[in-house]
Amino acid sequence: MTQQQRMTWEEMKKAYPDEWLLIVDCKNDEFGRLISGTVARHSKDDQEVFRLPALDTDCTFKYTGECQFPGGLRAHAEHNHF
Repeated sequence: MTQQQRMTWEEMKKAYPDEWLLIVDCKNDEFGRLISGTVARHSKDDQEVFRLPALDTDCTFKYTGECQFPGGLRAHAEHNHF
């Protein structure tokens, strides 16, 4: 098994363009924005990244591409009452 390496968010976006990431060992800034972490899973297929078994640790999901929702994710969530 290979050791996973901590990466900055900018490094993740370059290494995994237009992919969904499952990130562990996250470090965020004072506004909650991701600074760095370790990519545990990545795929262009979001369901591949969200699949079980879930990790038994704190994690976050991020997409490295442009938002696919008109008006952004917040507008999409408000419109669809998530």
